[in-house]
Order: sequence, then structure tokens, then C-alpha cells
Amino acid sequence: MSTAPTAPPAYPGHPDWAGPQRFALGAAVVGIALFAVAGGINLAAAKGEHAEGAAKTHFLSAYLAGWTFWMSLPVGGMALLMIHYLAKTSWGLLLKRSLESATRTLPLMAALFVPFAALAMTLGEHSPYWWVAPEHTEIPGPPPTAEPRPGEAMDAQTAQLAAKYAERRKASVEMVKKAVEIERKEHAEGNLNFLSPPMFVLLSVVYFAIWGTMIYFLNKWGQDAETDPAKVESSLEKLKNLSGPGLIVYAITLTAASTQWVMSLQEGWASTMFPVIFAVNQFLTCFAFSVAGFLLLVGRPPFKDVMRPKFQLDMGSLMLAFTLFWSYTSFSQMMLIWIGNLPEEIPFYLKRSNNTGWWWVSAGLIVFHFGLPFILLLFRDIKLHPVRLRVMAIYLLVVCAIDVVWWVEPTFEHESPLFILMDVGAVAGIGGLWGWFFLNHLKKRPLLPTNETYMLPEGHHHEHH
Repeated sequence: MSTAPTAPPAYPGHPDWAGPQRFALGAAVVGIALFAVAGGINLAAAKGEHAEGAAKTHFLSAYLAGWTFWMSLPVGGMALLMIHYLAKTSWGLLLKRSLESATRTLPLMAALFVPFAALAMTLGEHSPYWWVAPEHTEIPGPPPTAEPRPGEAMDAQTAQLAAKYAERRKASVEMVKKAVEIERKEHAEGNLNFLSPPMFVLLSVVYFAIWGTMIYFLNKWGQDAETDPAKVESSLEKLKNLSGPGLIVYAITLTAASTQWVMSLQEGWASTMFPVIFAVNQFLTCFAFSVAGFLLLVGRPPFKDVMRPKFQLDMGSLMLAFTLFWSYTSFSQMMLIWIGNLPEEIPFYLKRSNNTGWWWVSAGLIVFHFGLPFILLLFRDIKLHPVRLRVMAIYLLVVCAIDVVWWVEPTFEHESPLFILMDVGAVAGIGGLWGWFFLNHLKKRPLLPTNETYMLPEGHHHEHH
């Protein structure tokens, strides 16, 4: 019995994407099943109305963490493309098709945002966003008075520290109470302030519309440069002119989006540094993903014909730079909050340090998101070795996902460890869907924009130039 021959790839250098797409769909099915089963068990085990409401909140918070992580790919890819067109980078040219394909998954992420927004804005007091129903928001009570154990006396230093902690906690509670009261007043008066369901939905539509418009032109003019050699220079000029203002628009819209989507989960908390951390996480996530994919194909045409060690060294160095930038911004946020010691800012770190489990995650991020990548990416042998650098890129993807979960989950009290499975399921499930759509877009264009390879250093010119 004869078998039908496998259809050849649409473009030279393209592997058969059927296998990876099946893997992505499998990850989506397993992830969604894990997310749903863990969420269902958590809800079924809840006793009482309050516990059931908390289970619904945890379900949405896990979904938000997974969605936020994968949202880094289309929006981060858009920003990296703009940086490439402004700086005319070799890494940007080699990763261009991956970045473009990532940006074209924005409609999928917008569609996945709709059910979350609908539930989060209609669940009232059970929404992960406290400001949806501020009249039902519980104000945390004062800290318990520190008492010595039976038969033990509390020394003066311990008593002083306990009193100081109680004082700061009391001030923090007062600031949270003040923030909640302001939102209650705005809610009662029907004002459409920044933290209100109508503005959340309206501004989210605006963010997606703005990003979608810029992504449309980035892809359209990029395709023009590929299909018509006569349009290369004019298309690149238009892309450069778009990218300068586009990065400014990206910074403004991402600041608003990260504030509404993630920072507003915590009552009364505000940080001018958090949107920068949010953006750096997007850069590192998207860049690490694109580098990992590129290094899988670097040994075959068309990359094999133009690849030089310098390009791979640049990619490793840029991953190191993004890692250092993340470390700098994260440390700056913590340092500023620690120095300021303001009651409205410290709850963010109190929730991530007072709980033993989250304290270990916080310490782990210092070691594994900064220390280990910093040391390893200093070595040229790692940056010049395709397999080792690919492992580093995948490793950074995992750490970035943990960082996003760390932004979201400690905001809520978790009585059951099932939220961990929900987070893993949400990241894997949404990631599987995203990966299938990404590969579907990637195979529709040649892997290397050959009309632009004349810009690569040391004379890698295309014949028509």
C-alpha cells in the first residue's frame, strides 16, 4: 500500500510545521483540562458563599496570569520590530519573521481577553478587581498584638520591632481604607473614573485598536519590502517613520494597560516603576522566544548561508542586557518603596514576604531571574553555542512566566495549593493555542527577508543589489 507523499514546505528552509502544531494543540488541550479540573475541584471543595466567591476569584486570577504572560509576545514583538527598524539591527532582521508572526496573534489574544473581561466586570464582589464592587471590599483588620509565648518574656528589641511593624501595618490599613472609600464614592455617584468597569472595557478596546493598527502597517510595509525589490527602501523608510512615534505610543498605552490589568489588583497600590518592569518582561519574553526558535533552524538554509558567530553573540548579549534591565527596574521599585516606606506602597511587598511560600518565590526570582542568567550569559562559550544559548532562552521564558504569576497571585489569599495547578494549566493552555496560531502565521512567509539581507554586515548582499 502506498502512502501519499508529504507536501514540501511552502518556502525553502521551512520545516514541516505539522508536528509542532500538533504538539501545540496537545499542550492547549492538556493545559485547558488541567486549568478547568483544578478550578472545578477548588470550587467544589469550597464551603460557604465566601469560599465559593474566593474560588471564582482564584479561577480568574490564574487565567489573568496566563493571558498576561502570552500577551507579551504580540505586543513585545511589535516593540522589538520598531526598535529594529530604528536601529537597523542584524538580530532584528534574522528574527523578523518570528516577530512579525508573533504580532499577528494579537486578534487571538484580544478574543481570549473577552471572556475574562466579561466575567471580571460582572462578578461583582467576586471579581479579582476590588474596584468593580468597592462597597463589598473587605478592609483588612489591624494586626494582632504580639504576645510572648507562655513562660517566655519578650525582650525589648523584639517588642520594639513588633510595635513598629504593628504601627506600619495600621497605617497601611488606613491607606487601603482611604483608597476603598474613594472608589466607593465614585461608584455610588456613577462616575466613569479610570478604575471602573465601563472605562476598563472602553480603554481595553482602545489599546487593542491602537496596537492592532500599528501591527497592521508593520506587517503590510514589511511584506511590501519582501514582495517587491523596488519598494525595499521606501518601505523601510516608512517603517522607520512609524517606529519612532510608535514606541512613544507603545509606552503610553502599555503604562495605562498594565495599570488597569495588573497593578490595580492591589487596593491602594501604585508604582511608577511597574509599567517599566511590565514592558521589560515583554521584551525579554518575546526576544527569548524568538531566539529559541531561530536557533532551532540556524543550521539550515536560508539562515545557514548568512549566519555568522557575531549575530549569535549579539543575541546572547541582548538577552543579558534585557535581564540586567529587568533586574535594575525591579530593584529600583523595591528600593524606592523601601526608602519611602509609605503605607500605600508597602502592602505589595508585605504580601510577597510575610507568606513563607511567596517569600521563597521572591528570593528565587533574585537568584534565578538575575544571578544565574547574569553569570551564564557572560560566557562567550554559551552565547556562541546554539544548543546552550537555546536552553538559556527557554529557561528565561519559564522564569518570566513565574515572574508574571508573582505579580498576580500573592494579591489573593489562597487556602488551597490548587491555584498552582490552575496557573500552570492557564499558561500551558493559552500558550498551546497561541503557539498553534503563531506557527500558522510563520509558515506563510519565507523565514528570511532576502530583499533586506544586503544590510547584514560584511557583504551578505542579495544578487539584485
